[in-house]
Amino acid sequence: MTGDEGKVVVMLRDQEARHAVSMLHRGSLPHATMMAGKPPALRHAPRAIWPWLTLPASLTAALQRAYGKPHTVRALLLDSGRANPSPVERRILCMRRGERIFWREVLLHGGDPAYPALWARTTIPLRGLRYGLLPLTRHGTRPIGNTLFRHRRLRRSPIQAESRPRFGQRRWQRRSVLRRGSAGVLVEEHFLPDLPCWAGRGRR
Repeated sequence: MTGDEGKVVVMLRDQEARHAVSMLHRGSLPHATMMAGKPPALRHAPRAIWPWLTLPASLTAALQRAYGKPHTVRALLLDSGRANPSPVERRILCMRRGERIFWREVLLHGGDPAYPALWARTTIPLRGLRYGLLPLTRHGTRPIGNTLFRHRRLRRSPIQAESRPRFGQRRWQRRSVLRRGSAGVLVEEHFLPDLPCWAGRGRR
């Protein structure tokens, strides 16, 4: 992370985002813990967030439509790298013992990183990089969603949406797996207070 990006991260006003950055300095966010237990049913989600939770296409495109011109959806890269998967990731991605992953965590915003709309984590088994997924590791600060959904050979699993208490506040989140044969990409998206009002799916 550059010095300028570090200054921007400190400016984040949302308590959850600030806590996320501090957690990243000590390791990845505790996503495996957040997935444990029985979450509230999707039917309890506020009506305003339903389209975001159930959208089968790219959230990046929907965010761009919601922000409108002249804003552009951007990703503030929190961290990325290679690591051992968590037990949850290993189970969801059907990984063998000893396999490793590439992971990437970002905050998506509409031009002002002090007001992020969502936190997202992408997890890819390293063996999946041999199936045309290697470009996903080179996105830097660009949103990864549109690239994923232009990959015609990837097929999406059913979306799991749930509400979790995180850092003292309840947040709605969703996750799904995009698969190409035996290779899978786990995508987790957590919606933050500055999520804009839904304005349609947008274009991929």
